[in-house]
Amino acid sequence: MRNLGILLLLAAGTASANLVGWNSLADLGRSADLVVVADPTGLSNAGTVLAVTMTVTRVLKGDAGLAGTSISAVWTWQPGILGASPDSEPAPTGSGLWFFKSSPGGWQLLSVMQGGISFNQTFIAVPRGPIASAYSYAATASLNDKIASEVSAAIEGGNGAWTIDLHRGILDQLGSPVLGVLYRRLAASRSGNRRILGLAGLIRQGSVDALSTAMLAPASLFASCPLETGVLMLSIRDDFRAADAPSIAVLGQAALDSRGAFREVTAFALRSIHTVEALPYLAALMDDPDLKLRAEGIGGVSAFANGLPVQTPAGVPSLAYLQMPATAVYKTQETMANFAMGEAAVSRNEAKLLAFWKGWWTQNRAALGY
Repeated sequence: MRNLGILLLLAAGTASANLVGWNSLADLGRSADLVVVADPTGLSNAGTVLAVTMTVTRVLKGDAGLAGTSISAVWTWQPGILGASPDSEPAPTGSGLWFFKSSPGGWQLLSVMQGGISFNQTFIAVPRGPIASAYSYAATASLNDKIASEVSAAIEGGNGAWTIDLHRGILDQLGSPVLGVLYRRLAASRSGNRRILGLAGLIRQGSVDALSTAMLAPASLFASCPLETGVLMLSIRDDFRAADAPSIAVLGQAALDSRGAFREVTAFALRSIHTVEALPYLAALMDDPDLKLRAEGIGGVSAFANGLPVQTPAGVPSLAYLQMPATAVYKTQETMANFAMGEAAVSRNEAKLLAFWKGWWTQNRAALGY
């Protein structure tokens, strides 16, 4: 786990190297007029327009009377797969979760992936037959819950290799409680890959128990599952934002453990949360031999003093987590002048920043309860 940068790159998805990525399942559900589980029965093409026929098994959205009937839809093939052509597309096999939009000419397939994809990447392969009992749902369930149930059953029922890119973000956007069922079941699996992905999902949901379990897992587990470990690392670093005292304690102890493998990601999480409970750990990081960790300490303490909000994935695109409020209890001209976040910003003037923020901590720690 020393090569954290490599793990994070891998976790971002190998598909990105081919300019391929997942579309939002939540957005697809909203846009689609028909969402079904169906078995394809044929594929043909007229130039770049591919036509697929299928037998509908379950209807998640749309006319429930279509269950048991045959439907057809078209999809426009896009170049991008090296050496591929519409004529070379293999007929899909097995059952799948499909999204369709109604048009004057019939059903248009809405692909679950974008970029230079093959036809078999336009839908999510799911196990044939009735859905697993753990993920069964009522007709009155919300569409997101239905989609989450079908995808969860597919993840648990398949080999899991194709699901890496689904984890962290795409699945979580559905906001469905069904995902808690999936993550708990994966975390209890005998498969190391699944166990790590399950723990990562629970960590994204704020489970300190899952975080503690991951910290105590043997290094051999992570060494044998680099892609899944990358997802776990990102889940801790960017998504775990539980600010209660027990959660902060687990993060802080991991960040200060000089022999631990989770130091960088837990330090980043602490810097992003930067509540009162996080301050003693952030202050201790300012004495760490590693510049990256010293920078996280400075960034977290300075973010607290200047009243910055918790950094979450939702606030990153707009840089909302860097917007200082007009007033804050400890905000002064000096704290604003010495604000710095990130290794690059800290390294430009580290000696001055360390002197200021160590002095600030010494001066204010008693008032803060330390």
